[in-house]
Amino acid sequence: QPAFYCSHSRTTSKYLLTTMATNWATELFGPKILTKPKTTGLPTESRFGGNNKKLVALYFSASWCPPCKGFSPMLLDFYNSCKDDLDIVFVSSDRDEKSFNDYYQKLMPFLATMPAFNSEEARQQHIKMADTFQIKGIPTVIVLDAKTGNFVTDNARTEIMKVTDEESKKALVKSWLEKEAVPIDQAEFNTGMSRGPLMKALMFFVNRPVYIFGLYYLIKQGLKYLDELGQDESEGGEL
Repeated sequence: QPAFYCSHSRTTSKYLLTTMATNWATELFGPKILTKPKTTGLPTESRFGGNNKKLVALYFSASWCPPCKGFSPMLLDFYNSCKDDLDIVFVSSDRDEKSFNDYYQKLMPFLATMPAFNSEEARQQHIKMADTFQIKGIPTVIVLDAKTGNFVTDNARTEIMKVTDEESKKALVKSWLEKEAVPIDQAEFNTGMSRGPLMKALMFFVNRPVYIFGLYYLIKQGLKYLDELGQDESEGGEL
């Protein structure tokens, strides 16, 4: 009887942990998760149910974002050193299928959420994630506990950029595992970067690249006006 009771307890605990991991992942990512480009995805429940990874990192990124292109190779290198403990989920801000697929191909073997342009459901899921983690700019990396979905850190991008060798990368993951993970609704978000006026202005244009051309046009017209004004004043002085 005691042996049966212990076995039953272990089975029940494993079931509860699996259900817990499945529930938070499905709620956060939606019913399907991608494992490679140009596919319809797998049920989130089956991908995260029974997962042995200890941490899940959400990578908010996009192909059109220059800082993302610079950071992605560093994140891939970090993942390859720590993949026994870590899953990475690409959360894309790309606006069309080709851009998404081309960029995601370079991020393999990361997982990915359904891109926002895929359906209204996917768009709402993307908005919900961005709001949940108070994403103000990209690239941003959020680390969660893989079993509970609890929040670990939103400063992962800065931390990853500082580690350069195998030992320091594994030490960083160890530090995340030792941190107290808190429920997301109790988390304090810093979004991984300082939000001074200059950074806010920079991220505004990073997230809206079309505005850069507008700003360039205004600056060009302003300089042209000042040049013409200077010529008029010079001519007036001669009279």
